[in-house]
Amino acid sequence: MKRRNKSIVQVGIVIIVTFVIVAYLIGEKMSQTARNMSVDLAVSKAQNSFLIVKNKLKDNYQFSTEVGKTLEEIIKVNGIQFPTISEQLEGVLIGRNDLYSCWFIGVERLKEGLFFTHTVEGVSKKEIDTSRKALFKNLQLKGNEFVSPPYLSQDSSLLVSIVMPVRIKGNLVGAFGLDIDLFNFQQHFYDEQSLGRAYVSIISSEGYCIIHPDEKRIGAAINSMSDSNNVKRVLNSGEKYQAEVVSDFLQVPVVRVYQPIQLNEINANWLISVSVPLFNVEEAVQEVRNSTALIGIALAFLLMVFLYFSQRKWLSEYDRRQKAETKHRAVENKLSSIMESTDQIMIFSVDRDFHYTSFNSVYQKDILEKEGVRVVPGDNALEVYRADVRELMRKSFERAIQGEHFLIEYERNQQHYQQIFNAIFDEDNIVIGFSSFRFDISETVELRKRANQEEEEKVKAQLKNIKNQINPHFLFNSLNSLYALVETEPRLARKFVLKLSKVYRYLLDQNNSSLIDLKQELDFMKHYIFLQKIRFGENLSLDCDIPDRYMSSRLPSVSLQSLVENAIKHNIVTSEKPLLITMRIENDELVVANTYQLRSDVGASTGTGLKTLNALYAFLGKEQPKYGVEGNLFVVRLPLIS
Repeated sequence: MKRRNKSIVQVGIVIIVTFVIVAYLIGEKMSQTARNMSVDLAVSKAQNSFLIVKNKLKDNYQFSTEVGKTLEEIIKVNGIQFPTISEQLEGVLIGRNDLYSCWFIGVERLKEGLFFTHTVEGVSKKEIDTSRKALFKNLQLKGNEFVSPPYLSQDSSLLVSIVMPVRIKGNLVGAFGLDIDLFNFQQHFYDEQSLGRAYVSIISSEGYCIIHPDEKRIGAAINSMSDSNNVKRVLNSGEKYQAEVVSDFLQVPVVRVYQPIQLNEINANWLISVSVPLFNVEEAVQEVRNSTALIGIALAFLLMVFLYFSQRKWLSEYDRRQKAETKHRAVENKLSSIMESTDQIMIFSVDRDFHYTSFNSVYQKDILEKEGVRVVPGDNALEVYRADVRELMRKSFERAIQGEHFLIEYERNQQHYQQIFNAIFDEDNIVIGFSSFRFDISETVELRKRANQEEEEKVKAQLKNIKNQINPHFLFNSLNSLYALVETEPRLARKFVLKLSKVYRYLLDQNNSSLIDLKQELDFMKHYIFLQKIRFGENLSLDCDIPDRYMSSRLPSVSLQSLVENAIKHNIVTSEKPLLITMRIENDELVVANTYQLRSDVGASTGTGLKTLNALYAFLGKEQPKYGVEGNLFVVRLPLIS
């Protein structure tokens, strides 16, 4: 016992050491992988953020361009009319809280410029100040639109202005300006949830900070920034640049992407830098290492406990199995004496591996005769069977060993057998094998065949009787009809004789047939109805609507004739109450319906034809016909046989 406990402790130590080594290696790999993923995610986030910022800048610039063009159109039509221009400028600010103000200065009316800005009361008009006039003069010097460096307004707001020339036929007639509050502009950017963890800085072509996460830097020159060399490099080269730096604002490592942007016709590069913090994974990796080591220790402890109790359970199970085997041998001896008490039933039992545990002499003799093998206890019961029946036995053995109780019947060498399988359970309700009882039922099967043949002959005789009943009644009525036609309509009489011959030819050809194609039966019905219409005229009609795909389906022969004859026999057929018979397909069944108008001079029907149809369908093992009155129709539904 002490040696076994020592082995368990050694296994636990090996597991703990292994988990510590694995935890260290996993931590190193996770650290490197996490850092690479962090950089990739940061670069991807920076690129997405750059596109967002770029689009917002270009949207503002495009908006300025569109307003400038609108002013040109107004002045081109009306000249410089300040009331009209004022209305347009006021409309620019309405609904655009992100804009600080807008203004217009005409070349000829420099002192009378228009200026609109947001106030507490809404959009208000004010006098043009010197800052805007200076921007106008700068435009006259540059000749093209431009974005101003940051400057302070009269209310100490830090602004940049987008200044657009207004030209008529190429001549400068004025200037339109759109002023942006940089602090408001920055807040608008950082309210954009799609930026997420990204921090954006925008540097103008003159080197001024337009947006920065540290508001103290807004409006300042880039010389005050720690990464001013990177900014100058991108502004001068116009090429994208990427670096890992420590953020002055966040005081954490970040991936910073510098990318230039050119605003339409302004021939100068601006710069957008996007900073995304890198994930700090060292602490997380160390936690994973510690957790893995703790899991290893816990698993080692649990495994040692499991091994200890498993050994105890195995010893207990071993003792119980020894006792069970002793009891099983006693039961086998008792069972052997019972099995030998019969000379008709072949009995055997096997364990879970299909090895014989017992069998009677009748079974041993049968296996020797059928398989050519003398079986002894311990042989594999499945291997003694020849190939023709081995697969069947294998499937049955597997079912029995799963705990099933079942019976099978099979034929072999022109003999029929019935075999019963019963699972054998131990005290814990666990299957430990199964027993089987086999009977020779060849005589019973022969009796079944005879009974089936007799039933078939009985049904065929009933069907033949129906066919034979057609002859006297139908022939008598047909000859009377023919007699009336011979002198009055000789051509129709000849056609009548031809149809009559086809009807009787069909009856003779199908006299011994139980089943017939639907197409042949319908052709027969057409001839039969033709003969009946000579007697009843237009008072009798047949309507068939059956798709071609059902024509190869089968049904009992003359079944349709029997139904039509019953309809004519039991219903009124007059000009006031004509008899309509329809045949159609519903749910893969042939539906035969006729108008239900019973004759008062005909006694109750015996239903012989329908009973015979039911018996024939039952013999064929098919679904039974269904019939009954539905509204003013008598409906019969015949299952079609594929």
